[in-house]
Amino acid sequence: MALASNSPRASIEAKISHHHGWKESFSVIIGADEVTAGKPSPEMFFEAAKRLYAEPSKCLVIEDSLPGVMAAKAAGMRVIAVPSLRKQKDLYSSADEIANSLLDLQLENWALPPFQDWIESTLPIEPWYIGGPVVKGFGRGSKELGIPTANLSVEAFPDLLAEQACGVYFGWAGLSTRGIYKMVMSVGWNPYYNNVQKTIEPWLLHEFEEDFYGEDLRLVIVGYIRPEANFPTLESLIARIHQDRKIAEKALDLPEYANYKEDSYLKKLTG
Repeated sequence: MALASNSPRASIEAKISHHHGWKESFSVIIGADEVTAGKPSPEMFFEAAKRLYAEPSKCLVIEDSLPGVMAAKAAGMRVIAVPSLRKQKDLYSSADEIANSLLDLQLENWALPPFQDWIESTLPIEPWYIGGPVVKGFGRGSKELGIPTANLSVEAFPDLLAEQACGVYFGWAGLSTRGIYKMVMSVGWNPYYNNVQKTIEPWLLHEFEEDFYGEDLRLVIVGYIRPEANFPTLESLIARIHQDRKIAEKALDLPEYANYKEDSYLKKLTG
């Protein structure tokens, strides 16, 4: 595996040095100052293939930039584009595949060994924590979904939310006066904000008779299910939400996820 970047070699080394094991993951590292022309020229990718002793046509490139996609295609390589900006996806049509995020890479589709860390149709992730008062709860969408829903204000954690890929996640939810419950959560774009701000909507997998508007809610997100998607009908969306629910309920009983129910972040809230 090679890393080929338009950044200078020294900048690449400085960036990846902050992440344990990253440098050791690459057999080849090439910076823009090591070739005569950077991307969108294919020279960098030709040089990477040469150092890997690989034919360019046998290489798969994962790119987030348009110049990178252009360079890889000019080198005769296959390309998976993971656009860094959502609104630019239509510019990446020359790529062989456009992925929503790195979480959605399915390397077996490219005759490569599949990732081994998926469990029961779920992907364990580094846990992340958010919380606050419920600004919209229970009634919103619950009659259609049959699942109590909640909304948190995203103003308290915009940077954390910006880092997360759009999609469906799951984990544990703690309500201050009620307890801890299994939870599925969507992260996506709200047209109300002109598609510039992500929103979150947790679905608590439990039956409630009363609304929990204004109540403190804490979430520990521990796994990923699927990317954000558009559905042709409300019925198809509801069907998929219930499928996500079944996946999450089953997965959260597994030891890899179940222990997070005892996380101190939730215990402090519920006592």
